[in-house]
Amino acid sequence: MEATFDAPIVLTTCRHCGDPCAGGGVRSSHGRFCCDGCATVFALLADRGLDDYYACDVAPGVSQRTAGPREADRFAALDDPAVAGRVLVGTPPEGTGAGALACAVFDVPSLHCASCVWLLERLWQVDDGIVRAEADLLRRTVQVWFRRDHLTLRAVAERLASIGYEPEIAGEARQGAATPALRRLYVQLGLAGFAAGNMMIFSIPRYANGAPLEPTFQALFDALNLVLATPVLIVSAGDWLRGAWRALAAGRLTLDVPVALGLVALYTRSVAEIATGTGPGFLDAFAGLVFFLLIGRLFQQKAFDRIAFDRTWRSFLPLTVRVAAGDGVWQATPLDDVRPGDRVLLRPQEVVPADARLLDATGTIDYAFVTGETSPVSVGDGELVRAGGRVVGRALRLVIVAEIHHTELARLWQHPAFTRATQPWLTDVGGRFGAWFTAATLLLAVAGAAAWWPDAAMAAQVASAVLIIACPCALTLAAPVTLGTAMGILGRAGLYVKQPAVVLDLSRVDTIVFDKTGTLTGGARLAEPVDLTPYEWRLARRLAAESAHPISRAIAGDTVVDGTVGETIETPGAGILGTVDHRTVAIGTPAFVAGLTGRPVPAVTGTAVAIDGRLRGWARLAAPARRGIASALARLSCTTTVWLLSGDDGADADDWAPFFGGRVRFRQSPDDKLAFVEARRRAGAHVLMIGDGLNDAGALAAADAGLAVSDDTACLVPACDAVIGGDAVPRLPALLAIARRARQVIVLCFAVSVAYNVLGLGLALTGRLTPLATAVLMPVSSLTIIGLAAGAMRWIGRKAVAA
Repeated sequence: MEATFDAPIVLTTCRHCGDPCAGGGVRSSHGRFCCDGCATVFALLADRGLDDYYACDVAPGVSQRTAGPREADRFAALDDPAVAGRVLVGTPPEGTGAGALACAVFDVPSLHCASCVWLLERLWQVDDGIVRAEADLLRRTVQVWFRRDHLTLRAVAERLASIGYEPEIAGEARQGAATPALRRLYVQLGLAGFAAGNMMIFSIPRYANGAPLEPTFQALFDALNLVLATPVLIVSAGDWLRGAWRALAAGRLTLDVPVALGLVALYTRSVAEIATGTGPGFLDAFAGLVFFLLIGRLFQQKAFDRIAFDRTWRSFLPLTVRVAAGDGVWQATPLDDVRPGDRVLLRPQEVVPADARLLDATGTIDYAFVTGETSPVSVGDGELVRAGGRVVGRALRLVIVAEIHHTELARLWQHPAFTRATQPWLTDVGGRFGAWFTAATLLLAVAGAAAWWPDAAMAAQVASAVLIIACPCALTLAAPVTLGTAMGILGRAGLYVKQPAVVLDLSRVDTIVFDKTGTLTGGARLAEPVDLTPYEWRLARRLAAESAHPISRAIAGDTVVDGTVGETIETPGAGILGTVDHRTVAIGTPAFVAGLTGRPVPAVTGTAVAIDGRLRGWARLAAPARRGIASALARLSCTTTVWLLSGDDGADADDWAPFFGGRVRFRQSPDDKLAFVEARRRAGAHVLMIGDGLNDAGALAAADAGLAVSDDTACLVPACDAVIGGDAVPRLPALLAIARRARQVIVLCFAVSVAYNVLGLGLALTGRLTPLATAVLMPVSSLTIIGLAAGAMRWIGRKAVAA
């Protein structure tokens, strides 16, 4: 299939990467290329209908000139399970079926622009065995889901290399290491700075003299300025020029176009003045403009790198794991403190945080998150259990054999099976207004030049000033810098969001729905068993240890209870049924136990306990409110509508009435909570659902924003949009205030950027701005917006959290 790209072929530049075709390059039916590698990649993309890649908004493809020759077996190391483990997000277990999915994350240093993201996320069109791909521009990684019966991990790496994105297989990526794109930016910046500095020195005599110099010296300095300015145009400003050319060739107007036109106008005008002897031109201003633009780009990249760093290490799930502490006690331990050799206890629905070996005779693990396979896998004593698996059936004891990496849990949390489509809203402002902003800038430049004509010099100055001063970059930076900074602030305060857009969802909340147990309360605290013998109480506690629900955790306590557990069945929001020492035991709500025993159960406050089909007694529980939750609810009630939906029997309804009034509903099943959230959303409310994540998954997913509360549990709640530590729940008003302030900061940045452009364009159209002044002012706007967004959010964050 021939490429449909019909832009005119530029004989001196490569159609794939845009680099010069030295010595004529390589000619093919698709055009001219700098090397065989670029020609091969172009043909591969064209044959698969992916040639729209070359019409993307920014720079073209990655040059293949320095990529070859390569060894055919350079990815053979990926056939080694130890090496593959560095790339796979949870190694697929054996016996899960030939068609099971696997997920791998590759470091791709050459990933550098939006067109790269566009192409990599269409990797499934390159090979049928690839199901999905997601590129992360900030981290320079691509995550690929592939069918193990179609492709090996090595083959996936070879597919990436075949389209010009050679993956780097070197274990853990070094945080802060300079990428090829960043090193290239440093070279461009150094060249522009060197040229600008020397050209300013050549221009000092003219500025100091206040008049043209002696013709011989002026001619010498003009020639030196030309020698220095030309490499700056080709190398340092090359990205803007190539991006603009590709956009115009594809019939598009992008944000690169006005920048490139301004640079070309300033350079061309200066060369014309020097050639005609009408003036010395503004080449020193041109080099200074490129230098300042590159400083702005470097500052922007550093800001994004900082955001990526925060997301990598601070947006992990705040999970804890129960680790054996001796004397039969299991202690909730933060993941940071878990080490290889530690023995851990994981209850049903909890996630294995790192590779481990089973210490029990048998167990069942669900790997659906990491492989897509829905059938649980049986494991035996001593068998390896991979990170990311979820415990099924009954609690398991394991010994950790590998280091825990939060980044792997974060990738699992963002699995596409649990990603819902969201409206980008303010985050895609650049894409929405770029075309009309560019068109408006061009029209103003033409109108300004026409208004000053026939004064050709002033017309050229006005047109070039308009093209240079118009800076839409600031508008495109406001949302990502503000939201990325807000993510880091919220994460350090104990609220971890999946992606920046969630901050905007939180800022629009006007209705908050709370679960009670494990959310407003700090987990149930055991008071005493009622009408239960010590033996019966031991059976109840042993069964309760198989559940991660707050009430079950309270009944089980922190000490190990002996007993052999068989099959268990847990009904969310109701109770758990299982066999302990060959006795049938059930604990749960009165309705749950009555349904199992076939006999009415008194509606007594507490959790019913039945053994062998007969009600034997109760576990009376006290659920103390979290410290500071009362004042938090009072503050939230001032700005939002708060509701309480609980599966409890309502014995403590009077305690919560002062905060919720009549907006309290007890004996709510998970389906009831889901229906309530959906009804409020249909009524036009922006709903935030807050729950422990075990019984509230449906409501969390249905709400505009779902917030799962995590205490001493290793449960992963992919249905939610964010996770909050239990001790951070009382700080919820301040955290939501940060989200609302983030939206206000974005609007403020928009206003400042628009005001800058209006003022600058007004001065440019009236002829009051020289090219030198515009060279300084253009990047200043971007730096101002970055500084305003990051600085305002950090100041707001410190003030809000301190309050």
